[in-house]
Amino acid sequence: MKTSIPCPSCQEPITIEHFENFSTPFSMKCPHCKAKLRETKMTPLLFVIAVFVIPLMLFLGITVKNFLVGFFPIVDKVPTIFVFMAFCYLPYALYEAFNATIIMNRGNLQLKNKD
Repeated sequence: MKTSIPCPSCQEPITIEHFENFSTPFSMKCPHCKAKLRETKMTPLLFVIAVFVIPLMLFLGITVKNFLVGFFPIVDKVPTIFVFMAFCYLPYALYEAFNATIIMNRGNLQLKNKD
Protein backbone atom coordinates (compact mmCIF):
# COMPACT_ATOMS: atom_id res chain seq x y z
CA MET A 1 0.00 0.00 0.00
CA LYS A 2 1.36 3.39 -1.01
CA THR A 3 1.71 6.11 1.60
CA SER A 4 2.42 8.99 -0.80
CA ILE A 5 2.41 9.88 -4.47
CA PRO A 6 4.32 12.68 -6.19
CA CYS A 7 2.56 15.84 -7.29
CA PRO A 8 2.41 16.00 -11.10
CA SER A 9 3.60 19.61 -10.93
CA CYS A 10 6.31 19.88 -8.28
CA GLN A 11 7.04 16.17 -7.61
CA GLU A 12 6.71 16.72 -3.82
CA PRO A 13 4.98 13.84 -2.01
CA ILE A 14 1.25 14.07 -1.34
CA THR A 15 0.34 11.78 1.58
CA ILE A 16 -2.86 10.07 2.67
CA GLU A 17 -3.25 12.76 5.35
CA HIS A 18 -3.26 15.40 2.62
CA PHE A 19 -6.00 13.51 0.76
CA GLU A 20 -8.06 13.26 3.94
CA ASN A 21 -7.80 17.02 4.40
CA PHE A 22 -9.09 17.85 0.90
CA SER A 23 -12.70 19.02 1.10
CA THR A 24 -13.76 16.70 -1.73
CA PRO A 25 -11.98 14.46 -4.23
CA PHE A 26 -13.22 16.91 -6.87
CA SER A 27 -11.30 19.97 -5.61
CA MET A 28 -7.73 19.16 -4.71
CA LYS A 29 -4.68 21.40 -4.53
CA CYS A 30 -1.12 20.35 -3.99
CA PRO A 31 -0.23 21.33 -0.41
CA HIS A 32 3.25 22.33 -1.59
CA CYS A 33 2.87 24.24 -4.88
CA LYS A 34 -0.92 24.88 -4.73
CA ALA A 35 -1.41 23.48 -8.24
CA LYS A 36 -5.00 22.40 -8.91
CA LEU A 37 -5.22 18.65 -9.30
CA ARG A 38 -7.86 16.30 -10.57
CA GLU A 39 -8.20 12.60 -10.15
CA THR A 40 -9.33 10.88 -13.33
CA LYS A 41 -9.58 7.19 -12.52
CA MET A 42 -11.44 6.70 -9.21
CA THR A 43 -13.55 9.87 -8.89
CA PRO A 44 -16.62 8.41 -10.68
CA LEU A 45 -16.60 5.39 -8.33
CA LEU A 46 -16.21 7.63 -5.28
CA PHE A 47 -19.09 9.78 -6.53
CA VAL A 48 -21.36 6.73 -6.81
CA ILE A 49 -20.35 5.61 -3.31
CA ALA A 50 -21.06 9.13 -1.97
CA VAL A 51 -24.57 9.01 -3.45
CA PHE A 52 -25.29 6.08 -1.11
CA VAL A 53 -23.17 7.07 1.90
CA ILE A 54 -24.41 10.65 2.34
CA PRO A 55 -28.09 9.70 2.81
CA LEU A 56 -26.96 6.88 5.12
CA MET A 57 -25.03 9.34 7.28
CA LEU A 58 -27.99 11.77 7.29
CA PHE A 59 -30.23 8.93 8.44
CA LEU A 60 -27.69 7.97 11.12
CA GLY A 61 -27.51 11.56 12.42
CA ILE A 62 -31.30 11.92 12.55
CA THR A 63 -31.67 8.53 14.25
CA VAL A 64 -29.12 9.40 16.93
CA LYS A 65 -30.76 12.79 17.48
CA ASN A 66 -34.22 11.21 17.85
CA PHE A 67 -32.80 8.67 20.29
CA LEU A 68 -31.17 11.39 22.39
CA VAL A 69 -34.35 13.53 22.42
CA GLY A 70 -36.05 10.76 24.40
CA PHE A 71 -33.52 11.24 27.23
CA PHE A 72 -32.60 14.92 26.81
CA PRO A 73 -35.40 17.04 25.29
CA ILE A 74 -33.05 20.01 24.84
CA VAL A 75 -31.27 18.09 22.05
CA ASP A 76 -34.32 18.76 19.85
CA LYS A 77 -33.20 22.39 19.55
CA VAL A 78 -29.62 21.45 18.53
CA PRO A 79 -28.93 21.27 14.77
CA THR A 80 -28.54 17.70 13.54
CA ILE A 81 -25.06 18.35 12.13
CA PHE A 82 -23.75 19.11 15.64
CA VAL A 83 -25.32 15.92 17.00
CA PHE A 84 -23.80 13.96 14.11
CA MET A 85 -20.33 15.43 14.60
CA ALA A 86 -20.48 14.83 18.36
CA PHE A 87 -21.73 11.23 18.27
CA CYS A 88 -21.14 9.88 14.75
CA TYR A 89 -17.82 11.36 13.69
CA LEU A 90 -16.13 7.94 13.59
CA PRO A 91 -18.11 6.63 10.57
CA TYR A 92 -17.45 9.91 8.75
CA ALA A 93 -13.72 9.73 9.52
CA LEU A 94 -13.60 6.12 8.32
CA TYR A 95 -15.38 7.13 5.10
CA GLU A 96 -12.85 9.92 4.48
CA ALA A 97 -9.94 7.55 5.19
CA PHE A 98 -11.46 5.04 2.75
CA ASN A 99 -11.68 7.71 0.02
CA ALA A 100 -8.09 8.81 0.63
CA THR A 101 -6.80 5.23 0.53
CA ILE A 102 -8.66 4.46 -2.71
CA ILE A 103 -7.36 7.60 -4.43
CA MET A 104 -3.84 7.00 -3.14
CA ASN A 105 -3.60 3.38 -4.25
CA ARG A 106 -5.70 3.27 -7.41
CA GLY A 107 -6.08 6.88 -8.50
CA ASN A 108 -4.45 8.85 -11.28
CA LEU A 109 -3.59 12.48 -10.42
CA GLN A 110 -3.28 15.03 -13.18
CA LEU A 111 -2.99 18.78 -13.35
CA LYS A 112 -6.26 20.57 -14.07
CA ASN A 113 -6.33 22.32 -17.43
CA LYS A 114 -6.09 26.08 -17.21
CA ASP A 115 -8.94 27.16 -19.46
